[in-house]
Amino acid sequence: MPTSLWLRTDEPKRGPRPTYTLDDIGEACVRLVDDEGIRALSMRRVADALGSSAASLYRYVSGKDDLLPLMTDHVAAEYDFPALTGDVRADVLAIAQQSRALHRRHPWLRDVPATDLGPNGIRYLDRLIGALAPAGLDATATMMAVALISGWVTNFAAQEAAGETASDSGGGAAHLSAMLAHGDYPHLTALFTGDGSGAAAPLDNDAAFTAGLDAMLFGIAPAVAPRDRTRLDRKRT
Repeated sequence: MPTSLWLRTDEPKRGPRPTYTLDDIGEACVRLVDDEGIRALSMRRVADALGSSAASLYRYVSGKDDLLPLMTDHVAAEYDFPALTGDVRADVLAIAQQSRALHRRHPWLRDVPATDLGPNGIRYLDRLIGALAPAGLDATATMMAVALISGWVTNFAAQEAAGETASDSGGGAAHLSAMLAHGDYPHLTALFTGDGSGAAAPLDNDAAFTAGLDAMLFGIAPAVAPRDRTRLDRKRT
């Protein structure tokens, strides 16, 4: 396997002392893409931003593909993780809220393919695994949970960055209500006209985001959702 980008910096090199660090290059990439979008990324444009030449960047990276992990790792340094409390739901939500905000600030993150994690990305992974640890999951279930949670955050934040809200789903409540008169949709009709009529009210994005995480956590590790179990027990009695 090729040596990881961050491990390559430990390899001995001939020539003058490096002018830039990998973080310098990552920062230049992020500034460029935040301003102009992911399509603006190129070795030449990044070199221009650094006041250097594209040829000189090859002392640090192998090509444009190396710029992507540098970018994602640079923005991952923006996390400011609070101390873990041992409350799985609270700790996962605190991390997910920061991740959501990060993706809203840098919407291009959704367009960057999965790459090797750098130091800051591994720090995020380590903290999320720590937040899930009290649930007592095995390694496979833990990594599955990480993938599900990270995917939920990425997709939700991408929709927000595009200006969409949770209440826009299906065209919005007003659109769905108007369409009910033009077809046989018994379940929607019951939802909007029966006891579930409150569902037609606009959905709050924050509430929808939290509800999605709660649903995933309940499926991944039911023991971390005692309040849900309490409600179910009350219904049974």
